[in-house]
Amino acid sequence: MASFEWDTPGKPCSRPRWPSRFSHASVDIVARKLKKVFDQNANTGYFSCAEIRDYSYYENLLIQGLDGIDRKMTSGLLVPVDLSEYPKIIRADRGKIRACIYIGSFDPFQLTHLTVAVRFLASEMSTSDFVIVVPEGSPDPAKPLKTEYAFRLSIARMQVEGILDPFIKVLDLGMQADTIEIVRRFIGMHSGLSLELTHLIGSDVLPIAAKYISEDMRIWKKEAQESGVDWRHCIHVVQRDEESAARPYLEKIEAENVCAMLDPHIVATPSSTDFRTKQAFTIVLPTASIRDKMEIIFRYRMHKSWSSDQE
Repeated sequence: MASFEWDTPGKPCSRPRWPSRFSHASVDIVARKLKKVFDQNANTGYFSCAEIRDYSYYENLLIQGLDGIDRKMTSGLLVPVDLSEYPKIIRADRGKIRACIYIGSFDPFQLTHLTVAVRFLASEMSTSDFVIVVPEGSPDPAKPLKTEYAFRLSIARMQVEGILDPFIKVLDLGMQADTIEIVRRFIGMHSGLSLELTHLIGSDVLPIAAKYISEDMRIWKKEAQESGVDWRHCIHVVQRDEESAARPYLEKIEAENVCAMLDPHIVATPSSTDFRTKQAFTIVLPTASIRDKMEIIFRYRMHKSWSSDQE
């Protein structure tokens, strides 16, 4: 069991203490890589104590999530899959893949999204072994200033690749594609296999998912049949606030013979909008490649703490 004590209680720059070791090597490797990112970040001299506190908030959530994944692996509820060459080479235990797909504009992908994915895998409600992250690439009239797909994809990869293996992987499936097309493409990748697919969404997207579920299922069933995929679909909803009136939407989804689960925990963290409009850089995982790209912002003190606006 991981320890969530604090190194220096009461001090503004204190950080959560990472466990000395997790039970399973794959979790322990991810934890060491994440800790190294946060350690290097805290030692750059760029950030104020308020900003270090922002990162520490996410650190604690990630530690808790990794601890949950570790416990699920011990009980056999989560079995890591080698994703090094996925989807070119799909390694399926007895012909079955248990995957989660997480689709969004991800403008940019950031720690809130990463936390949602890790907490999903740690949840007892989840039956997936890994999460696939896919930025949407279709034009969206509601988001005319959305950054181009290739850039959003690269920013997501900079925060995931080489760090979150084998639990989270970013795939280039979203070029000129909306959610319906991305899921169709994903199903088609698993020809001849059994695919238990969970679609991970936020509660803010739930009304749209419920509205189009009939059309979605018609297209996805057709793809599964043509590709020879024994496919089962679920939707896992993450609550972003306490006001989510989810039940009518969940019932509409369940009417299509799709299992729908509402996570009881609320992920009350900043959004990508805070990054774009408030310069709240502390919601992006500061890997070495991210820091290299953003150094000019650090040096000219153009970054801000997201939590300071809420105090």
